[in-house]
Amino acid sequence: MSTMISMAAAFVPSTSLLVTQTSMHTRRTKSLLAAPSLRMPRKTGVSTIGMQYNNDDVPGLDRFVACLPYALPLADSFEWGHFLFDKFPILALPFVPLFPVISLLNAPFVSFAVFIALFAFVTRNPSIPRFVRYNTLQAIYLDIALIFPSLFKGLAGNVPLELAETGSNTVFYAILLSVIYATVSNIGGKLPNEIPLISETVDGQMP
Repeated sequence: MSTMISMAAAFVPSTSLLVTQTSMHTRRTKSLLAAPSLRMPRKTGVSTIGMQYNNDDVPGLDRFVACLPYALPLADSFEWGHFLFDKFPILALPFVPLFPVISLLNAPFVSFAVFIALFAFVTRNPSIPRFVRYNTLQAIYLDIALIFPSLFKGLAGNVPLELAETGSNTVFYAILLSVIYATVSNIGGKLPNEIPLISETVDGQMP
């Protein structure tokens, strides 16, 4: 147990690394915010909001694959939990199995390549089940949402430490809970379309 806690503590990124990762994430998401399909929900005659799937309608493989894209926002949000992990390294233990994936996605250009590939070759590919495409686009939007707190991260030195810690923890909790909700819903064969703001935007984009 002590060895695993030490591994978890060692995994928490340093301040300089966090700045570098935040800068890379900001550049990556800014490039896609300009895409017309990401600016606002597309207006259609038929709303897909609230569309549900019966548990038996979604194959097990689709449920599993639909969970995978959420590794991207989870990896990018991990840095926002550094206050928690610094104080309580044991809280990082549940993430130990994900450390190799998180490390890979935080490597230079890897997450950017994954980001582009998911958007270009999955979300717009009609041959891929809608259940998978919906979750992929939602994971992308969750990742894009992280750009907004990143814009204010440079001001952290001008605010009380307690406020900066609360804000950072809130961002981490928001992404973590969204990923948990989506994963549990997918495993149960239910479309995770109840994430505030994000799901509504995805509904407006999905054909």
